[in-house]
Amino acid sequence: MKIGICGYGNLGKAVEDNIYKSKENELIAIFTRRTGVKSRYGNKIEDFSNIKSYEGKIDVMIMCGGSQEDLEWQSPEALKFFDIIDTFDTHSRIEEHSKKLEEVSLKYGHTAIYSCGWDPGVFSLIRCIYANIFNSGPYTFWGRGVSQGHSEALRNISGIADAIQFTVPNEEAKTLAYSHPKERINSNDMHERHCYIALDGSRSLEDIKSDIFNTENYFKGQTVYVKEVSLDEVREMKKHMYHEGEVIGGNKIMESSFHLKMKNNPQMTASIVLAYCPALLRLPAGAYSIIDIPPNYIGKEDNHRYL
Repeated sequence: MKIGICGYGNLGKAVEDNIYKSKENELIAIFTRRTGVKSRYGNKIEDFSNIKSYEGKIDVMIMCGGSQEDLEWQSPEALKFFDIIDTFDTHSRIEEHSKKLEEVSLKYGHTAIYSCGWDPGVFSLIRCIYANIFNSGPYTFWGRGVSQGHSEALRNISGIADAIQFTVPNEEAKTLAYSHPKERINSNDMHERHCYIALDGSRSLEDIKSDIFNTENYFKGQTVYVKEVSLDEVREMKKHMYHEGEVIGGNKIMESSFHLKMKNNPQMTASIVLAYCPALLRLPAGAYSIIDIPPNYIGKEDNHRYL
């Protein structure tokens, strides 16, 4: 397939790595709003404003921007010219995002796969299966690990030069989920958000903390710890992009869990996105989540060999 990458942060670079190593797809160009960006493999870099000129030259545009400020407008815009796949991960706004993409898809005759990653994405499928098998809502725990979306949300706050956020599960809540699968646990009590921030000196730490604690969909109402560190310390922590997560389901007579552990969060997400790209060729115009897509549409071969 002929691939375009929109966004050249951690995920965009991971997608580029996978394409380069697998040799199965052709990378046509990388699109970014940043200036002075160079590809580590010498691939063509274009400004996002030039995407229209590549209409008909790219089979799928992989949207690698952030959910908070990029994908809400970049995905619908790119969908006017290409089939796309994105990793939109603001859970509370997925329905709104999908409706917007559906409207654009049908108007321009293209296909979109949205919220395609490990969560939302693979974990969404597991939650769907568990909820219907066990007749009770499953629990999802993330971490300990680096959340790309939450780290980006920190970096988007004025006065922060760089930042990283570690999601840490509440072990008491996890024990309760296993022992009483039908007992509802407040979602805000299931995790802690550990934020490490380097300041640029333009605002006070207290003002910045206030902004963090009140960031909707990311930190507001949750248990959040903020620690000021040096820029070098943040950069050192960003070298280790590990993460993990677990979906727990069950009832009085049975239980099950699906556990994913990764040394590199962006590389895991990139692998999932690229696995789902061939499905775009088999789906009619419209917007689809992983739950909507038959598993046999994944990859290039007949997956019945795994029965």
